[in-house]
Amino acid sequence: MRRDGLARRSLLRLAPGLAASLAAAPARATLPVAPHPAGVADWDDFRRRFITHDGRVVDNGNAGATHSEGQGAAMLFAVRFDDRATFDRLLRFSRQALRRPDDSLLAWRYQPGAAVPVADLNNATDGDLLGGWALAEAASRWSSGEYRRLAAQVARDVLRRLVLAHADGPVLLPGAEGFLKPDHVVVNPGYFMPNALRALAPLAPSPAWAGLEAMGRQVTDRARFGRWRLPADWVALSRGDGRPVLAPGPAPRFSYDAVRVPLHLIWSGSVAAPALLALAEFWAEPEHAAAPAWVDLRSNLVAPYRGDLGIQAVAQLTVATVLGRVSALPRVEEATLYYPASLALQCRLAWQDIGPRIAAAPVMGAAPA
Repeated sequence: MRRDGLARRSLLRLAPGLAASLAAAPARATLPVAPHPAGVADWDDFRRRFITHDGRVVDNGNAGATHSEGQGAAMLFAVRFDDRATFDRLLRFSRQALRRPDDSLLAWRYQPGAAVPVADLNNATDGDLLGGWALAEAASRWSSGEYRRLAAQVARDVLRRLVLAHADGPVLLPGAEGFLKPDHVVVNPGYFMPNALRALAPLAPSPAWAGLEAMGRQVTDRARFGRWRLPADWVALSRGDGRPVLAPGPAPRFSYDAVRVPLHLIWSGSVAAPALLALAEFWAEPEHAAAPAWVDLRSNLVAPYRGDLGIQAVAQLTVATVLGRVSALPRVEEATLYYPASLALQCRLAWQDIGPRIAAAPVMGAAPA
């Protein structure tokens, strides 16, 4: 909806050649972390190119539109770089221009210059989770009761509007409207953000938060398809037995939505998740080293062109985390478009958060750079 058109497992199951290299590597290698810090220059560049003076994040790859996902991500960046002035501008625009009448969630898109800039009041859950997460961190960083109050409102409305009771556990809907079908519910695995759920949980205490995290892990573990067993952008869960299948309608791809699955698994510390390991294996194959833009999960057709800088950043982060093949993550200034720049900065922040913990732990099969 947001994008327009667009165990380390058993060595026996790894790609040929990769198993041998892992088996021969030192058993207690550690990962260097120096190449990956997120620098203030990254934030300065992002803010200068993609945030207007009134706090609107411009998606220059989608006709200059603004999405709630972009607002939420930028708010999180502003907190992490201690930029309260920009945070407040982003928050003000979000709450004014993307306001919905009956809750604290945000309309998913603002189109400048249109007769009705917000033509669809439906929300996009990724934007609300990112924004709520940012507010929760802002409340702590800047000791603000107002930010905490707003974060708590988001938390309560996520539980009230976006959680569906399901046979296997609570399901996080991608939006308040349009995803419940007679025999299945449509979910977006890329919206599974454990860190956001953990940030919001104390603000609206409920057993549903733990259930959402468990169900999200179950979906990312089970809903994998095709030759390489990769996560899909969109998945349908049966209303009966909960079996995940490729959602009818959208292209059956691992692409610009599902690429966030490994990002958020890594960011939350789930470095042995099956989906993450499958993707590390896929991206470690020489023919996929320049991560392709998409993979068709029915035909196994791989895009004949490389993915944008954001996809390359996630691929590099994944291979570094799982296999210890560390290289410098792309910088924001290398991206010409908003979404790749946002993904690149999220990857750099994720490594900043989790890299030291990975480096401190013994890693079987990781080879130092």
